[in-house]
Amino acid sequence: MISSRPTLRSLRRPLVATLAVAAVVGLAACSSGGAAAPSEEATGSASESLRIGFSPFTLQVPALKGLADGLTHVAEEQGDTVVVADPKGDPSTQLQQIQQWVQLDQVDAIWVIPVAGETIASALKEAQSKGIVIVASGVPSDYGFEEGEPGITFTNIDNEEYGTQIGNLTAECITERFDGAGKIIYLQSPSGQQSSAQVNDAIKAAVESGAPDAEFVNEQEAQDRLGSQQVVASALQGTPDANTVIGTDDESSLGALDAFKQAGKDPAENCIIGAGGNDEAQQAVKDGSLYGVVAFDFQADLAQNLEELHTLAADPSAPGQQLVTPVTVVTQ
Repeated sequence: MISSRPTLRSLRRPLVATLAVAAVVGLAACSSGGAAAPSEEATGSASESLRIGFSPFTLQVPALKGLADGLTHVAEEQGDTVVVADPKGDPSTQLQQIQQWVQLDQVDAIWVIPVAGETIASALKEAQSKGIVIVASGVPSDYGFEEGEPGITFTNIDNEEYGTQIGNLTAECITERFDGAGKIIYLQSPSGQQSSAQVNDAIKAAVESGAPDAEFVNEQEAQDRLGSQQVVASALQGTPDANTVIGTDDESSLGALDAFKQAGKDPAENCIIGAGGNDEAQQAVKDGSLYGVVAFDFQADLAQNLEELHTLAADPSAPGQQLVTPVTVVTQ
């Protein structure tokens, strides 16, 4: 779906924003038994344990630390071991850490979320030559690689699908509650990045397709919770008949919710659409304050990446594939 092949840098903001879910996922995995382990039928080598190196671009972001903890727990439950490196956002450090894993034969598999793909490409090539399999965030061109690299699978965030699901959910609520006559306050993903443009364009296209009579009456950039609350409160003063808000992350969605309550507008009778899916947002869906939220399903992504590493390890010479992080829609 992301046909223009965004760079890893352009993906960084939505990745960090939506990885707020990942910390919760990590804890959920620890408390609920974790994501499903790779099936023997799917992997052909599920009984063989792997030494997995996990290298996110930093562990200083709590969500990425949560993802590392969740991965470690789930992997250990199925007999794998995990070593985690923290390059602290420095591409040279990440290169050196991966080189050490490879040269000292410390891992059988690597999952990397890179600081800069091309900087670590030589280390991944060295790993590839030694039969160490890899799941790498992004697309092959981010690393200067070709599609179908032996032993390397790439995994990407589909911003267009994410935006489309947010727009579809908005159109559904507007049709259900206002017979298609929605007046929308839109807290769009901040401009200046290709990924943000893809999210914003997909949202608008889906709304226009599913609720053609709806109108965008106010458009602002999403801010933190207080900032979004203030923006929506101001928008409601100018367009008091606005009945719909689209937020493109949890903070903007929950800020909009606070503004509607402050204005005396019952959220359950309007359409407040969320994105991100943290605990507070999901609880707001359960109690009817948010109509629904759209989130990247990082628990499913963790499971599919672990399974893919086992699949690759069964035959490191076989070409990898391009995976996409699943998107989930949460409603009552």
